Amino acid sequence: MASLRLLFAVLAICLSEFAIAAADDVQVDIEVSQSGEFFTFPRIPSPAVNDSATDGEWRVLSGRVDANSGSLDVLSDGRIPASADQPRDNWFLAAGTDDGLLLLDLRQSITISQIVSYSWHPGQRAPQLYSVYAASAADGKVEFPDSLEKVATTAGWSLIAEVDTRKQVLAGGQVAARITLTASSAKPYRYLLFVVQNTEPSDRFSHTFFSEIDVISGEESALQRIKAPPIREQQFATSDQLYRFTIDTTQAEELEEWTERELQPVIREWYPRIVQLLPSKDFKAPQQVRLRYLPDSEMKGVPAYASGTTISLNIEWMRGQLKGEARGAVVHELVHVVQQYSGRRRGRAGSVTPGWLVEGIPDYIRWFLYESGTGGARLSAERRQAAQHNASYRVSANFLDYVIRSHPTNPSILEQLNAAAREGRYTSELWQQLTGKTEQELANDWRSAVD
Repeated sequence: MASLRLLFAVLAICLSEFAIAAADDVQVDIEVSQSGEFFTFPRIPSPAVNDSATDGEWRVLSGRVDANSGSLDVLSDGRIPASADQPRDNWFLAAGTDDGLLLLDLRQSITISQIVSYSWHPGQRAPQLYSVYAASAADGKVEFPDSLEKVATTAGWSLIAEVDTRKQVLAGGQVAARITLTASSAKPYRYLLFVVQNTEPSDRFSHTFFSEIDVISGEESALQRIKAPPIREQQFATSDQLYRFTIDTTQAEELEEWTERELQPVIREWYPRIVQLLPSKDFKAPQQVRLRYLPDSEMKGVPAYASGTTISLNIEWMRGQLKGEARGAVVHELVHVVQQYSGRRRGRAGSVTPGWLVEGIPDYIRWFLYESGTGGARLSAERRQAAQHNASYRVSANFLDYVIRSHPTNPSILEQLNAAAREGRYTSELWQQLTGKTEQELANDWRSAVD
């Protein structure tokens, strides 16, 4: 299963040449992976744990390192980040810094066959833009430039290659850039100098997240590669086998037992119920749904979100809500998976389904059907009078509940609202058709209603 996902997820681009190189017999290969799981590429191997950089010493000669960056050791520690946005597991320059000089002392002269740099970020910090120079220590005297302007004029340094992956990295991801020196270009070097540049000068926050830099000499067969962590998944289905689910707990082993005991039954019961609640002509709800736990650093503080048929769950938030809102939050996101309002932004008449309704429907199903006894969306008379029906989430859920309860002669209000949104034909006039009152009249009634 994991290999199939990787096969379809990896977008790889291999280049036979690069824009600028020091010699014709130096080659740069670039590969980009969108899998989001591990540094695995079609041809470039995963980072090594015992390459020649492992025992080297890194120094910053020029440039300001970001306060949130990991130490220089992360560049050759044989470890990789667990997710796409982990600053402390990457090395990068500070915002507003144009470029920097990064020195690697290999401690001895070695014949280098490859230099491989790896990066990972969901956005603008994934691309790599740098030049690498090399110097030997044959005469025991090596001068180290302290600025970009002095690199070209400092004696003893030879340009090996220039790397620019910006054309290949279109939407973030994992990036590997491999510099290969042929036998004729390979020479003994002790020092490598990386001239690291901002990938987008107009964006202060576009310095590369360098995860690892390998320096390879000798036989590749002697290298020990980082092994992918075992994929931990729970797979299950509804009793009729119509709907199948996968929950990736690779990064949340501590939540496995709770997920199996508490969350699986909720998903198994409520996903088919949500499908029944939200039908429309010729629509078939997704039959395979994937859930994955991600760290807060990648979730950016968001408890959970759905994208297509995949639901992402914030590990830290879920851990703190196991006896609270964790299950309900998943039900909310399951509704989004079923909604599939792909046409909501381009209605047939130029209409747009408002965001408050898109979020209000999941919260209505969650708070008034799934956990109706909790009162999670209950509003006091005073708060309701001051509230706006289109405030989204719980408030809009409360409004929907009022409209549905106060019009028992039309039991399909929810169904018809959903169908209109899914088919891209929602307009505010729909409320008049469904209830005999305008949206504003319903809102006024809701504010003044006495439960």
